[in-house]
Amino acid sequence: GLGAGWAKNEYDAYGIPFPSAGERLDLLEESAEAIRGLLRQDRTTFAGEHVRLTDAACDPKPVQAALPIWIGGSGERRTLRIAARLADGWNVPFIAPADLARKKAVLADHCAAVGRDPGEIRCAVNVGLCRDEEALRAQFGAMADFVRPGVMVGSPEQLVDRIGEYVDAGADQLNIAMRAPWDLSLLDLASEAIAQLR
Repeated sequence: GLGAGWAKNEYDAYGIPFPSAGERLDLLEESAEAIRGLLRQDRTTFAGEHVRLTDAACDPKPVQAALPIWIGGSGERRTLRIAARLADGWNVPFIAPADLARKKAVLADHCAAVGRDPGEIRCAVNVGLCRDEEALRAQFGAMADFVRPGVMVGSPEQLVDRIGEYVDAGADQLNIAMRAPWDLSLLDLASEAIAQLR
């Protein structure tokens, strides 16, 4: 899984420079192309501005013949274009089903531009899971309003309906994104909803 990064505080914590969004996206694109070559070719040569490989080998190779490369992010101009060219999967966090459907259409347009079938790219959505508004605020704090469109809230029956909306919008999988304080009973809630889907 690869992404351009967005949380400056995480970069600062590890002493990693935090360049502009454009430069981070350039680095993502070059890295994805270089890693794809390393994972799928015996030898890879790549000459980018940020990444350079000369007759490089990844040895031993992964067990899978083609280890899937996932691109994460929601940017329609660059991230989805990079995914259309280089990804086997696309992961997007905390968006509503209607936004997912719209972004999937943008991804399909980028795929058409590079001559690729968009059906080759799996789609995963990171969703939050909370019982109510108070739990949403406790789990996500200052980010609550930002993530709210992509947080499933309510009873197992309500979750089933929301999961159906994501599937109808084109999601191949949903990843439950939990944050501290950990409420492991939410996994029971998710299990009840999943049991109703079977």
